[in-house]
Amino acid sequence: MYKPPRIYRKRQRYRSGEEPAEYRYTFDPNVISAEYLTIYGSEIETEFYALCDAVLSVESTFPCPSDERFHQLLSISSSCFPPAQELLDPERTYTSDGICHLVYRYDEEETKDKIREFQEKVTEVICTAVPYDEPDYVKAMELYTAVAGKDRYDDAYTLEDSLKIRSFRAIMEDTGICQEIVSEYIYYLLQAGINAIPCSSLNADQSEAHVWALVCLDGKYYHVDPTYATQYPDSLYFFGMDDRQRSYYGDFPADRFTYAETDVLNKEQYQVQDRRFMKFWLAENYEIDHVHRTITITDHNTSEQKEYSFDD
Repeated sequence: MYKPPRIYRKRQRYRSGEEPAEYRYTFDPNVISAEYLTIYGSEIETEFYALCDAVLSVESTFPCPSDERFHQLLSISSSCFPPAQELLDPERTYTSDGICHLVYRYDEEETKDKIREFQEKVTEVICTAVPYDEPDYVKAMELYTAVAGKDRYDDAYTLEDSLKIRSFRAIMEDTGICQEIVSEYIYYLLQAGINAIPCSSLNADQSEAHVWALVCLDGKYYHVDPTYATQYPDSLYFFGMDDRQRSYYGDFPADRFTYAETDVLNKEQYQVQDRRFMKFWLAENYEIDHVHRTITITDHNTSEQKEYSFDD
């Protein structure tokens, strides 16, 4: 039976050895990656939240200046509000005189059911994955493992399915391709108050395109690939990578990285040189001790166990 979402409260500090503070999460209807405000202008935040609120209430209209803006909002929703792409019919939705007239794919009752089920699933995943109020990198690590453990890569995907790509599917059906899985992960991070954006690239011979997350932790960006992690769901091979490590896995040249699906952003700002999480890259599995605030990893090469404090 579904339990009501827990209420979020501010982080509490505690001494090592004491019972850690519980992470109290509640679903947030209005989240957006900070970079989209740089790309589209600060007004995009208000407009995007108006879309989110309208969909959650199954309203037929919301303020929007143009069809172009609506499609920009719909694109952002992939990682910032997955229900929009699933529930709205973009072919029949239109704007007129500053008002966007929304058309839904489903009737009102089915739409409401899908919204309720979505909120419940997101709440369940986050509350299960993140039991205690720890540093952001620990939350990001726990959510990375949660996605890697629950999702299956859709090997049956073909180019003909490209119009069906929706992160809503990865959340609700536990399956998808990289675009869907990474958007799902980013959405969980945003719900937990951690900023992230999609990052993508072609490999060196341009035979493969891939998308992963660029996650901001303690003011610095790191590459995290939850899709690759579905092959090794207990590991930390693809968590907190710098540019060199990201390029190594998959042969993706760093000078080809595209951030938030645009060339508008200053690429130098998003280059990842910090190797803070290098100690975890060979962890074939790991265990978090929340009471003593330690992470114990098992080294892939040596099978040796190594313990690190949260503060290391």
